[in-house]
Amino acid sequence: MDNRTLFACQTLLTMVYAIAFLGMRRMYRHLPGTESFALGFFSGFLGCIVIIVRGSIPNALAVVAEHFFIFFAFVLFYRGILLFFRSPRTTHFLWISAAIALLMLVYFSTVEDRLAVRIIIVSLVVFLARSLIAVELFRQAGQRSILNVFAFLMAVYALFGAVRSIATFVHGPPYDFMQTSRFQTPSLVMNLLFICIIGLFFLLMLSSELVAIVEAQSLHDHVSGALNRRGIDQRLALEIVRAERNGYQLAVALIDIDHFKQINDTAGHAAGDAALKQVVEVISSRLRSYDFFGRYGGDEFLLVFSQTSCDDALRITKRIEHAVSGLAVSKFALPITLSIGLTFAAPCETAVSMLARADMALYNAKRAGRNCTRVLMASIDEDNPETAVCEGKAIIP
Repeated sequence: MDNRTLFACQTLLTMVYAIAFLGMRRMYRHLPGTESFALGFFSGFLGCIVIIVRGSIPNALAVVAEHFFIFFAFVLFYRGILLFFRSPRTTHFLWISAAIALLMLVYFSTVEDRLAVRIIIVSLVVFLARSLIAVELFRQAGQRSILNVFAFLMAVYALFGAVRSIATFVHGPPYDFMQTSRFQTPSLVMNLLFICIIGLFFLLMLSSELVAIVEAQSLHDHVSGALNRRGIDQRLALEIVRAERNGYQLAVALIDIDHFKQINDTAGHAAGDAALKQVVEVISSRLRSYDFFGRYGGDEFLLVFSQTSCDDALRITKRIEHAVSGLAVSKFALPITLSIGLTFAAPCETAVSMLARADMALYNAKRAGRNCTRVLMASIDEDNPETAVCEGKAIIP
């Protein structure tokens, strides 16, 4: 392929990547760095367009515009990397370097027309940008092999720019950008190759983050913000295994919002959703970091208490009861109260039997007039299901 074909491929590739990242940005607005990557490739595309129309506009303007877009693209790539990794570093130094380089390009294209000096200036700025990206990738890579590979390739790309500036200084600049030569053609090939690699690695980085976001969203209830049935079931299964392995106590509580149907019928479903969110916020703020809370269905929630004694579990549920009792559905002054059924895991017990017992305890709480907590233990006397023993103390509904 000749130089024009290589450059046309480079132009089309930057446009394709710009469209791809812009599409990701529109679909997933909270994906960090996507907008910067999209704007970076679009800026590179504009730089290629300026090179194509170079003969139609004044040379000095073309030189400055072309390299402005190239510098802008690399600054945006670096910014996208920082945003993706949520790094505290900034792009200020790179912006200042690019601004100084542009001023020098203006001088060496208007006052003194020095093509070799311009190529060296551009190569040094691009080397700096690629090096900063490579360093940040090495910092963030850790044990992730794909990021180490990406960082290594960016370092090679940076060195390539430095070698090109040295070769230009030694052998002089090419007379025609599109003319095939032993320096210019390999340079275009390397640029095309690395644009392809950079875009693919950015896509891989964002895809891995996107998979994590989608997986997290699949485990959360979109109305209340708590874990959904699938999410809380997974946490309960894991905690049962951990409790068996480590020999600590595990408690679960089924929580029901009293007269929730009345709230929906009186105040409307929007008010019902708002009530769910209020309850979730209040309960979540009173849990420990190792407790898990999820919406089990409708107006019913499941609390999983890890490493928790009966007294501690009762203390937490009472605290939740008291906090929620201060809530009300706005405009209608409908009070919000909770009925709670609490139980504890027995040795080698399954989640199904444990939840069935918690459901029975919840039924006892509702039968006792609601707005209360009732406890059932695995050692309960089946002929008297309304009496439970909690660390030697009888708890009578």
